[in-house]
Amino acid sequence: MKPHSGLLRQLLSDTYTPKSLAKLKKFLATHRTHNIKPIANGLFAASSSQAADAPSGYQNVWIRDNVMVADSFRRRGDTATAVSCMQGLSLFLATQLPRFRAITKDPSRQHRKDPQRRPHIRFSADTLTELPEVWPHAQNDALGQALWFRFVLANDGLFPFSASEYEIYREFPPYFEAIEYWHDRDSGAWEEGYKTNNSSVGAVLAGLEEMLKFHNSGSLDTPGVANSLSASDLKTLKSLIAKGRHRLETTLPFESPPERLADSALLLLIHPLHVLQSREDEDAVLSLVQARLRGDVGIRRYAGDSYFCQDYDEWFPPRQMSADFSDRLEYRDALLQPNCEAQWCLFDPLLSIIYGQRYLADRSDRGNLEKQLFYFNRSLAQLTDTGQCPELYFLKRGSYIPNSHTPLAWTQANQALALYLIEQSIGEEKR
Repeated sequence: MKPHSGLLRQLLSDTYTPKSLAKLKKFLATHRTHNIKPIANGLFAASSSQAADAPSGYQNVWIRDNVMVADSFRRRGDTATAVSCMQGLSLFLATQLPRFRAITKDPSRQHRKDPQRRPHIRFSADTLTELPEVWPHAQNDALGQALWFRFVLANDGLFPFSASEYEIYREFPPYFEAIEYWHDRDSGAWEEGYKTNNSSVGAVLAGLEEMLKFHNSGSLDTPGVANSLSASDLKTLKSLIAKGRHRLETTLPFESPPERLADSALLLLIHPLHVLQSREDEDAVLSLVQARLRGDVGIRRYAGDSYFCQDYDEWFPPRQMSADFSDRLEYRDALLQPNCEAQWCLFDPLLSIIYGQRYLADRSDRGNLEKQLFYFNRSLAQLTDTGQCPELYFLKRGSYIPNSHTPLAWTQANQALALYLIEQSIGEEKR
């Protein structure tokens, strides 16, 4: 795929220099490519292009997307924006405590299987209230990522806990124990049919491990926080971690075997969560994604993904295109023609980040630098004519076009961080 803009085509290179990167950065700044602004309470809409009454729902807040966007800001040095976003997420999660506690108190199948009874993962940024529509809220990965990011900020000394805020997050371990997260069937990152997803198990595991790190740090000085977990609580926390580790050790590099093997959501266990313990596991996930899911334009979420399949806007009216399909996925899947899945734009910059982090950790392996640049350039080639980062490209009467969820904040955040790491890699090269 070639970039749409003639000027952008001239700026792409397999061997960037600080000077050529400066020109590229100027192009991106002029087009506001990475301009991501909070809409309320420090929180980000999934797509800034959507009106308040947009049928897509992308004007709302997803916990998962906001963690990813905030973490990108954190890694690029903008701590204030990252903390402000997490503050907004904490305010909303406080409203969900009755849902956490109800399931913890009575983890019956009825409670666990009804996604509307689970803590909600999509909400209104303006009012910090739940949305009225039915939604597949059983998404353990989103909650695990929120837990992970909150404790990352605390462990890094960027955002200390208050005693009252800590009370929100101490509810997470008993909730994860009640639902038996290590084999709970949730809707996962893609909000679809129920199965045990390793991307969800790994996200929860990352959160629990970051929480344990906080309690093992020996630097707890907030009244009411340092001694808030009993010896029994800590034993439970370690047990939950062990159960998640066992699940990953016995089923990776697959997502939900035997139902699904390759899934791009597993990349999140490498970045930003860094929860996989061996390079072998990371390489296996990376190989599966690149071998099975990489397309000419972008990267598929998984083989057989019918969301925005070919001519998608002809099969559904606007208000149904992004609706909850978790209970009727068979019909949508039946519309998919072979090899006509949407190709997403958030994964190429994510791969560039992963290989860039590897290169910066070990500059003797130039293969990582080559892949860092390769996926960065693929990501740039996905920009629209106006320099915007799409959610995905789908086949419209035989040609790939971006859908209307453009720009997508998650894609913007990934590409901005990919550029940040490219600058570091090139800077190291030129020393």
